[in-house]
Amino acid sequence: MLKRDIWLYLHFPLLPLETLLPQVPIEQAQKPIAVVSLQKNIQRVLCCNTQAAAWGIEPNLSISTALALCPELEVLPRQIEQEQQLLQQLALVAYSFSPVVILTDFGLFNHSSGLWLEISGCYKLFKGYDALLRELDYRLRFQSITAVNGIGQNPLAAKLLCGPDFETQLPDQTEIQRRLLSTDLSLLEINRKQQQSFKQLGLNTVGDLLALPRSALSRRFNAELMLTIAQLNNEKPFNAPRFQPANSFRDLIQNPQGIFNKESLLFPMKTLLQHLCQYLMARQCHCREIEWHFEPLIGESQKMQIQLSGSQNNWSTLLMLSRLQLERLELPLSIEQIILHVDQFIEAPMGVFNLDLFDNQKTAQQSCELIDSLNARLGIDALSQPILNQDYLPEQASTLATPGKHSNTSLNEKLKAPQPLWLLTDPAPVHLRNKKLYWRQPLTIISGPERLCGNWWQAEQQRDYYLACDSNGARYWLFRETSSQRWFVHGLFS
Repeated sequence: MLKRDIWLYLHFPLLPLETLLPQVPIEQAQKPIAVVSLQKNIQRVLCCNTQAAAWGIEPNLSISTALALCPELEVLPRQIEQEQQLLQQLALVAYSFSPVVILTDFGLFNHSSGLWLEISGCYKLFKGYDALLRELDYRLRFQSITAVNGIGQNPLAAKLLCGPDFETQLPDQTEIQRRLLSTDLSLLEINRKQQQSFKQLGLNTVGDLLALPRSALSRRFNAELMLTIAQLNNEKPFNAPRFQPANSFRDLIQNPQGIFNKESLLFPMKTLLQHLCQYLMARQCHCREIEWHFEPLIGESQKMQIQLSGSQNNWSTLLMLSRLQLERLELPLSIEQIILHVDQFIEAPMGVFNLDLFDNQKTAQQSCELIDSLNARLGIDALSQPILNQDYLPEQASTLATPGKHSNTSLNEKLKAPQPLWLLTDPAPVHLRNKKLYWRQPLTIISGPERLCGNWWQAEQQRDYYLACDSNGARYWLFRETSSQRWFVHGLFS
């Protein structure tokens, strides 16, 4: 006997319609709308909105009958590929509630779009199953998705028990079993011949079927039904591939009517960024770069890259940066398709979940946001910052780099003597006059030497550095090459 789990089945009865609604103009969305598909050479209604239902439109009606009932009916063809993309996004939402998510088979003639979640291991995380169900219901409603659910001890039972509403309270095991045994056998996904055999035998509910001896059932019915019965009884596992988020993110929004100004682009861009953040949350990672593609109806597409100085998973910040950079971009007159592509990710920093006593994380985040804002407005090459290199020679110990695109390097702790902040671009030769150092005026050694050695694996350079001063008290940083014994001024103190 397998361990009793708790499975949740989510069904999306209006998925074909809700896939297309974002592309429908607001005025048209208020009218009666039905989504149709070709079934046995006849166009039939898959689902419709409440305005169409008020006219008597319902699933499986032929398109001619539906138009006879409602001449003003807006008819939209089903878009299988877009439905699959939306179902993948819903699976990402479910993946943030449970590590075990399974998608139903999705075919041209299959309208049973849904997915399973195994939630028995999520009790502590959400502090109760009822809290999990309420939060999941809120997340789906926030995305304007209509969902109903079923709860059972295995995936098949959960699907059979899927009701007309979204249940936000978990029934106890006795109630779940009672509901399962009273479920009508017509809900089982079996062929018509076996359904007729059930009627001839007087079997009406799942309880009637499970009450019969297994040996008698195996002689009358095929192995597929016997496997279904074993899975309903938790005697055999439900084998199906689990959902795993893709290694890269790509999503798009189409607008056949075209988008003619940049302000109108912001709403679909916001939607795509929210989808991205759902993906990042599911994978528990952040992104370092996002890439936009704007496809026109006629002409060449435009690409826009947003490079980030730090990791990011906030859609509002990403939208702000995209908007700033969009102001500098020359776009075609009409945009038909917007694509968001991301393939550079890092694991979510652990510090995100820790409390910083001195609020250093907030300061660092504000610094990154400022850098990203300036890059978006001025261009990625407009900013640079000095960074330290792992090199002992002063002129090679620092360089300029793009902010956020370098690794942290610790200070060179081996240099004990003070060093000037101002180094000469090229060390200036110092002359010896009567065995005294002379650079513009006589110099006197105060302290030193301190030996620095660099590039030993190529051509070793050894320098002895000294602190010197002139008659006015100005301080100089000198060095002498050990190979040539020549003197140079390398820096000046303030």
